[in-house]
Amino acid sequence: MSPTPDDHPAPERSLAEINADIRCLFARAEGRLSDAERIRHAALLQEWAAAMRASVVPAA
Repeated sequence: MSPTPDDHPAPERSLAEINADIRCLFARAEGRLSDAERIRHAALLQEWAAAMRASVVPAA
């Protein structure tokens, strides 16, 4: 079954925006994340992965 546009809804934010948030998180934490920051990082990674999946163009 081929993917349809509904399989990968458009992300709310761009990959660049999400990546910038991840970089800022690590910059503020000086590379050592607290428990709360780890939770935020995990959420950002999930958002980033969803945006990556949405950006993939199926082969013809």
